[in-house]
Parts: sequence; structure tokens; C-alpha cells
Amino acid sequence: MGVIAATVDGNHFVAGACGAALDRALHYGDGLFETIAVIKGVPLFWDAHLARLKRGAAILNIPMPPPSLWYDDLQQVLHGVQADSRLFVKLLLSRGAGWGFGSSGAGPARRYLCLSQWPERDARYWAPGISATICPVALLTGAPYLGVKSLNRLNQVMARDALASEYAEGIMLDQSGVLREGIMSNLFWVTAGIAYTPDLEDGGIAGIQRGAILEWLRARGVPTMLGRYPAAVLQEADEIFFSNSLIGIWPVRHFVQRALPGHDGPIASAVLAWCRDLGLGPQS
Repeated sequence: MGVIAATVDGNHFVAGACGAALDRALHYGDGLFETIAVIKGVPLFWDAHLARLKRGAAILNIPMPPPSLWYDDLQQVLHGVQADSRLFVKLLLSRGAGWGFGSSGAGPARRYLCLSQWPERDARYWAPGISATICPVALLTGAPYLGVKSLNRLNQVMARDALASEYAEGIMLDQSGVLREGIMSNLFWVTAGIAYTPDLEDGGIAGIQRGAILEWLRARGVPTMLGRYPAAVLQEADEIFFSNSLIGIWPVRHFVQRALPGHDGPIASAVLAWCRDLGLGPQS
């Protein structure tokens, strides 16, 4: 079965001229992605991102292109870009062309790399911090494919649309009311000097920045705990913050009806400084 012709925003393509018309990434969200900060021409945590992409591809049974091909793609798009720029790239791995929900016979896999301008956000998200609340949309969990960074993000789209605009980020619980993550980030909180983050073994995305923060904290003697926790534990938290690969962290200054220290929290302020050194967050 093949496409005879297609239109995109009214532009006509004859058979074979519009590759996206057959791509399962477009039809079914059948693929994966990674978002990577590129600071002064250097992709942050590149190897960790490629390793996660490979793990996700194995779970979805999509052939993973060699890392050298992705790196060649990156160098190609970075050619001629200013050396002091701050950008980000998005890697997309699609299963490729194929009809029907069954993936047998689909392919070959296709890789995409998109270079984009750095997203400008309000500097107050870092200092003094953001307001956050519990999102009314639950995070779907309980299957291995729900823990990979797939192209199907409708759960997050609906969650963001359900969250009031006054909140820069929301906390997603699973169907059992257990803390999982932010809509576009990972969740941390600090109680009595211990940094906590949810265990995401069977649902939620274990972020690369999350892993780097855990390693950084442990190297400095800060105890960390991963587990399954109800939302009520946040009422006793001394600090709350969110992390992802582009924001670094956003500290929380107001959660539900609680005032929190935001960027003045001792753990958050230390992690903020480290992220700033990486090139994340507002730059003076």
C-alpha cells in the first residue's frame, strides 16, 4: 500500500515526494525523542541521552542508528553557528514507514535532528522561583513503553492544558495518587536534609538532568532517596524543585497554600549555581 498523493497545508506532493505521509511517527507517534542543550557548540550529557535513546529503542524494538551517525548529523547542523551560542537539538527516531497498528514489516527506521533557538523564559522562574500545584490529569503508568520518551505525549498535552496558566509547572500523580513527575520535568523535594525524587521504574521519564543532579548531590554528601510517595509528603517538604535538560532546575516558592524558600533553599541554591555553570538558566 502506498500514498498516491498528499497535501500539507494545501501544498500538493506527488507519490513519494512527501516522506512524512508514510512515517509512523506522524500516524501513530511510533518513535522516540531526546532534547539536548547545546552550550557553545557542546551538547550537554550527549552520551547519556544517546544511551537512553538506545534503551527506549530496544523496548519498542526499533533499530537504533549508530551514535556516530547522530553526531555527524549534529555537526552538520552546527556548521557556521556562532561559537558562543546557546541552542538545543531534538533527536527523533521513527520506526519509519508502514501502515496499520502492527509494526511487522515497517521501516527502515528514520532519524531526524532539529536545531532550534534557545527557549527564552521568565528569569523569575529561577529566582525567586515558580508556583506549582498538583495537576488534575493523572500520569498513565504500569507498562514498560510508558517509561520511554516516546513521541506520544498526549498525556502531557492534556495535563498542561488542564493546568491554570499561573503555574509554570504541575506535579503529575499516577492513577493511584502516587507522586511521579512534572508535566515536562522531574520532581525533587528536600525534607530534613534528604533529597527525594520518585521512583520511575514503571512509569514516568527518568530524566538525564535528574540523573546528573542525583550524582552531583551524592558526590557532595547529600543523602538521596528514591521511592513511591503520596502527595501528602510535599506538605512537609522544606524545598521543592523541578528539573529538565533545558531549564536545569526551577525552584518552587509557592506550592498549593504553602510558601517555600524557592531559590533561597540551601539545596536548590547549590544546584542552581551548578546548573548555571553548565550554561543552564538565566545568564548574566
